[in-house]
Amino acid sequence: MNFLKVTDIDEIEELILKKIPSLKGKKETCKLEESLGRVLCENIVASVNVPEFNRSTVDGYAIKSKESLGASQGIPAFFTIKGEVLMGENTSKKLESGEAIYVPTGAMIPTGADSMIMIEYCEILEDTLLVHKPVSSFENIMLMGEDVKEDDVILKKGSTITPENIGALASLGIYDLPVFKKFKFSIISTGDEIIGEDEEYKMGKIRDVNSYTLSLAIQKFGVVVEKKIVKDNFDTILEEVKKSTEKSDIVLISGGSSAGNYDYTSKVISLLDEGEVFIHGISIKPGKPTIIGKSNDKLIFGLPGHPISSMVVFNIVVKKLIENLYFCEDKDDYYYGTLSHNLHSTPGRTTYQMINKTIENDDIVINPIFGKSGMTTLMTKSNGYIILESNIEGLEKGSRVKVYRF
Repeated sequence: MNFLKVTDIDEIEELILKKIPSLKGKKETCKLEESLGRVLCENIVASVNVPEFNRSTVDGYAIKSKESLGASQGIPAFFTIKGEVLMGENTSKKLESGEAIYVPTGAMIPTGADSMIMIEYCEILEDTLLVHKPVSSFENIMLMGEDVKEDDVILKKGSTITPENIGALASLGIYDLPVFKKFKFSIISTGDEIIGEDEEYKMGKIRDVNSYTLSLAIQKFGVVVEKKIVKDNFDTILEEVKKSTEKSDIVLISGGSSAGNYDYTSKVISLLDEGEVFIHGISIKPGKPTIIGKSNDKLIFGLPGHPISSMVVFNIVVKKLIENLYFCEDKDDYYYGTLSHNLHSTPGRTTYQMINKTIENDDIVINPIFGKSGMTTLMTKSNGYIILESNIEGLEKGSRVKVYRF
């Protein structure tokens, strides 16, 4: 393997799945009340109609609509009241000509009725109903299957469960969902200079950033089994990565991916059980020295140590991979805007440029944000990025650009 023989970004996913085909198809069943944010691995098909019967959408009286024609405040239509339908009742009542039956909101419409007159337009004299307004056929009635028909696809494979989805599924009596199994992640931040929240800060040290940003990003689709800081000791890193591959599906190693004297990630992966580094360098900026390897069927990423580079690689490689494995439908969270400045790129490398948007004269203006490598404030100043493909030299001011959110 040639060090930093870069791989094109478009080839990454195919290479990963060729090396670890078992990443596909991890599925499980989860309870409806625990399904928020989970991704469906199968289409959800309705086994019943919703509603399962014709039901009233108002409090009022079920009547035959044609018998209310011409009804007004001065000349009402007259009906004989023949009882009521109770909420939750599977009624066997049948409406005859000239009759009315009281039906509350949500209750079943009796046979023979084709409309509901709201109680506000009614007057009761003993057992006689006076209707002061005409109604049309099926007015104030939701018909059987009008919301959902039996065998309709309610949610497609790849859909993310939302509170609104949960309500629809509950209405269909679907309480167990086929979902993609969440991937388990371990995060290892390497470096003698990196310190955690419990360590005393001393000049020359750097507070850990990546384990926090990565773990929060992972929560959308995975589970962080552990996160730890490991000093630049080869044997220690090797031991910790071995442990992580036993607990996790995917290991993220932050730092240690370039060519420095203490950059051990590549060597560590090669010494693991069936360890192999199959990518060392991606044709992107930032994030070129990224490592991707495996140990048995566990996927290992050597991410850049700089927070911005680390998050860019995470979003465009790790997150994109999981979304594609999950068949996510709404995976591209983006919008368009107008570029405020000329923007240069590096020929031969796909460039991911941090941006900040402003609104000027009702237009979304995209402002490139520049900063030296390692500046963590780039993350707080930016709210997305644009992609400059490897075959262009840059973009001109005024160009319409596609912006991806983090």
